[in-house]
Parts: sequence; C-alpha cells; structure tokens
Amino acid sequence: MGREIRKVPKNWEHPRDENGHLKPMHDDDFDTVAKNWIEELIVWENGTHPQKKDSNEYYWEYEGDPPQRDYYRPKFLEVANCFQIYETVSEGTPVSPVFETKEELKIWLVHEGYSEHAAQRFIEEEWAPSMVGVFGKGLKQNIHSFDIMD
Repeated sequence: MGREIRKVPKNWEHPRDENGHLKPMHDDDFDTVAKNWIEELIVWENGTHPQKKDSNEYYWEYEGDPPQRDYYRPKFLEVANCFQIYETVSEGTPVSPVFETKEELKIWLVHEGYSEHAAQRFIEEEWAPSMVGVFGKGLKQNIHSFDIMD
C-alpha cells in the first residue's frame, strides 16, 4: 500500500469506529472541505464557475456528492507539528506512532526493516507508491520501492 507522512498534533489519536477499528480518513478537516464544496456550489449556481458548460448539469454531477463527515478528520485543536505515517490505499489510516521529529521517524523506519536510503528518501518525498517494478531489479512495495528507484 502507498504511504504518506501527515502532520498531526503531538497527542493525536486517530478516530476509531464503534468496533474499535481505525476509521479511514482524508488528511483534511471536514468543516474546511464542506465549506469549500458549498462555495463552489454557489459559484456553479451563479453560472460563473469556469467548468460549467451545460446549463442543465447540477454541480454534484460535475464534482460529486457533498463530502461526508465520516471520511474526513476532525479539525485539529492543537498545532500539527509532529509526523505520522499513513497508508493511502483507503482514505488513510495510521501505520506508525506519532513522532516529534523526522529524525525520530527515520530511526523508527530503519528499526522496522527499511534501508537507511529508503527511509531518507521517503522522508524527503513524504510519500511512497504502493508498488514499483524496475526491469532487472524486481518489484518493491511502498517505502521499500525507494531502494530500486534510483
């Protein structure tokens, strides 16, 4: 699965559902996304949206349904100045603890079995693909893919 580094507050605990499972969530807060969707809807309805070509098309037919609260994280009440790795095949769930520095994150990655090179490249890019194949080098998943991409 793809991976990305997200900025989170120091004491962040990712929300869980009623069964205790981590809830997949986009890295945007619901209130901001919902307000943006409504603002774009208003521009669409006024007829000034640059993408509106068919006067009979509704905004949600172009953009999609309004955002759903369950798929977006709550607004952070603290400063998001720490780092956590998320898988990105779903909307995102954490796959690491929260770290105060990227150096702590790198140490953890190496301890988890990633090469120092792959860990450093992942931290620089802040994202890794689900899988990469390079002729003559094979297939590698997520953060390991940096070992064959150079």
